[in-house]
Amino acid sequence: MTLSHGKKIFLWGTVLSGVIFLVLSYDSVRQMPQRTQEQNLDDHVVAGKWAWQKYNCNDCHTILGIGGYYAPDVTKVMSSRDKDWVTRFLKEPEKVWPNARKMPNLNLKDQEVADLAAFLIWVNGIDTNNWPPKPLLASAVTSVNPGEVVYKSQGCSACHMIAGTGGKIGPDLSKVGKKRDKTWIEKQIRDPKAHNANSIMPPFTRLSQRDLDDLSSYLAGLR
Repeated sequence: MTLSHGKKIFLWGTVLSGVIFLVLSYDSVRQMPQRTQEQNLDDHVVAGKWAWQKYNCNDCHTILGIGGYYAPDVTKVMSSRDKDWVTRFLKEPEKVWPNARKMPNLNLKDQEVADLAAFLIWVNGIDTNNWPPKPLLASAVTSVNPGEVVYKSQGCSACHMIAGTGGKIGPDLSKVGKKRDKTWIEKQIRDPKAHNANSIMPPFTRLSQRDLDDLSSYLAGLR
């Protein structure tokens, strides 16, 4: 290969790479409004983003790949929690989620709570190409009961206790299978107020049917 040939390969390679880069950039920009739900970006969402920054939520939480790792990634938190649960949590974090790692009560105003919930709902709807991924540990461990994996991933231990481990806000579930069958447990998970109108347990309506089956089977088997 001559020097002239080398220069031509370099030149055309640079041009081709540049064209590919521009085409991909254009395609990304074209898809951005749909992937980010731009049509749902209203004043409440914007105010929620300002509240997120005002209280330095990124110091502990990661969202859209940015932030700390002390507390859970909340990019897709609204896929497993509803607005009512998030509202109660933001107002009284320790009461709703009494874990060892306690979120401080920021004494948020009602409007700030509503705006933060709107912001999290909007972020949840962004197409992130399935990011963040599910923890590798949950998919790698096959000897663990799949219902136990769901139990842990949904944070049930924050309120309930099994074999001496967990919270005390809700009933001890160590032997719940002796009192309740799988059908009753499924109904309780989906709609707690169907059994007790004053229940403070959040409805887990966003659980897939498979996860619901696994979780209710696991709990029904605790005797």
